[in-house]
Amino acid sequence: MMELTWLKNIKDAKMALTGTHKLMLLLFYDPNCSGCKKTFHSTLEDNIVRSLVDHLFAPVSLAVTSEQDMTARYAIEMTPTFIITDENLKELERWVGYLPPEEFTSQVTLSYGLASMHLNKLREAENAFAWILDNNPNSDVAPQARYYLGVALYKETGDTQHLARTWESMNKRYPGNYWTKKASAWS
Repeated sequence: MMELTWLKNIKDAKMALTGTHKLMLLLFYDPNCSGCKKTFHSTLEDNIVRSLVDHLFAPVSLAVTSEQDMTARYAIEMTPTFIITDENLKELERWVGYLPPEEFTSQVTLSYGLASMHLNKLREAENAFAWILDNNPNSDVAPQARYYLGVALYKETGDTQHLARTWESMNKRYPGNYWTKKASAWS
């Protein structure tokens, strides 16, 4: 079983980022929160989740009961809250709540892809979105991944055909979905 070390402070996380292309993953939790307990004892015990988090991030766990400055800085209202930041602690993406391992892997990958887009790392974003579509095409976040895959390809190339193909693909695979409705502008 692969071990995942959750760092306990930002200083250690910044040191862990040195010389890597990783981002920081902040996990805000409350020790009494049932969703947090399930996240720690179920989702974060999954080997695929552990490997993915270790590969992409310097992970930091922060208890809202003792890390009040960080909790206030990021306006944490619920736990668990996951926030992806750059090395300067600029928030790039966030999501809230417990997810089972399979959905967590898709959510963390989607959020990594979106964070990569914010940093203009379009190839990394494309790879993240494609990973979801290849490995978990029925995930709740798959339509959003397909949408942003088209956006990333368009941003990289300037070719509007990527947007048109995105609409066509989504209309066939995810008809009536919220993200498909957004992509309908490209029809």
